[in-house]
Amino acid sequence: MKKQIALATALCLTIGLAAGCSSGNTDTAGAEETNTESNGEKTKLTVQSWQYALGNYKGFTEDDDIEAAIEEEFEASHPDIDLEVILTRQEDHYNQLRVDLSAGTAPDVIGIAAGSTLEQFKTQLEPLAPYAEEEWGENWKEKFVADAFTNVEMSGEEIYAFPSAMSVAGTVWYADEQLTAGGVDAMPATWEELIEASSTLRENGSIPMVFGGQDAWENYDMFITIMGSINKDLCNQIFNLEADWNQEDVVKAFEYFQQLYTEGIVQDGAATTTIYNEGYSVWRDDDGYGDASMIFNGSWDLGSLNSSNPYYDVFSKRGIGVSTLPSIEGKDSIAIVAPDVSWAITGSSEVKDAAWEFIRWMVDDMQQAVVDGLGFFSVLQDAPEMTTETTEEYQNVYDTVADIIASGNTVGFREALYTEMSDALFDNLQLLATGGTTPAEAAQAMSDACSSISAQ
Repeated sequence: MKKQIALATALCLTIGLAAGCSSGNTDTAGAEETNTESNGEKTKLTVQSWQYALGNYKGFTEDDDIEAAIEEEFEASHPDIDLEVILTRQEDHYNQLRVDLSAGTAPDVIGIAAGSTLEQFKTQLEPLAPYAEEEWGENWKEKFVADAFTNVEMSGEEIYAFPSAMSVAGTVWYADEQLTAGGVDAMPATWEELIEASSTLRENGSIPMVFGGQDAWENYDMFITIMGSINKDLCNQIFNLEADWNQEDVVKAFEYFQQLYTEGIVQDGAATTTIYNEGYSVWRDDDGYGDASMIFNGSWDLGSLNSSNPYYDVFSKRGIGVSTLPSIEGKDSIAIVAPDVSWAITGSSEVKDAAWEFIRWMVDDMQQAVVDGLGFFSVLQDAPEMTTETTEEYQNVYDTVADIIASGNTVGFREALYTEMSDALFDNLQLLATGGTTPAEAAQAMSDACSSISAQ
């Protein structure tokens, strides 16, 4: 199975939480377009997500430029559709969607994260499997990589969103230059070595691992990676409500998570730090320099090793590498291979055929643009070959990430399926970070929270 890494290009980067509109179940793909003009006028189609959703498309960094470029490219192959792309700040995107969803005026296509957000709003989204079956046949899922629909299918039998890019999370990036300067010879291979290395780095005035403890997604990535490394099967089971959280291996996972703080593995103040851009600036500033030896991050950062970046010469000379989390109790650490970008059609859309065409364009036609970028990889089983020229530093890290994918020692989700589970997990991880709870208490709290979900 070929999985190509790619940048956040062509409508592909971290799309996040979004929502749907009033329920719009379709019995067959190609439902009647009630808003399509019959007098030759174009069909109006609106797509909305937050400002990083479409990435650094064709080198553009300003929202207006990215919006115009995407509109122009899509309309070139779809002359009967008048596309409007709306990019905004993440918080504004969420807030506006909530208002528009309630009013029945939401955009036709929205960016949405698979997991608890999809679960929360799925009744307000258009089921997409009928469209896919008409497009590619009854075996349409075989067109996509195995992990592409993991979190999507966790939301039940229906498919309410289609991913257009995937990422590898739960990895540690490191800089040999900073490790050596801090008295550590190489990236730690075991958890015990990680604790020892962190202590050595601190003694020599160096920052060990940068972690965004204020970010829910960083906390989920870290806990899922630790939990999956200890007991992969149980990790899948507790998140699917197939096993109780109050178990020895879950307590153990919470213990290791808490050690990030009690053993000084992460930077001081990590619990109140967001990874972008507060924490990341410690790892790499605008000139390529950095004070941290490690950062907990994902494949999307491969773009930092692009030679066109103004900081490349300085940054690349720091000996940048990537690794799975150091081994816990002699077990191979897992990584997270999961959808990073997904798109849905709101149920109230009156141009669902045009909306599906945009999603199909994203997940099929635009995959060459995905693999030609740096940071994400294709959702297609038969991914196109990358044509982008890459640097040696990029290729070395890419090969490591590719080996992680090929190992199969992965899980396919990056967040909890249920909102109550998601909120409770974040709260307990924050309490563990600040010493406000114990690992055993956190496991019991998660068990209690999930019991209420099961009873619904």
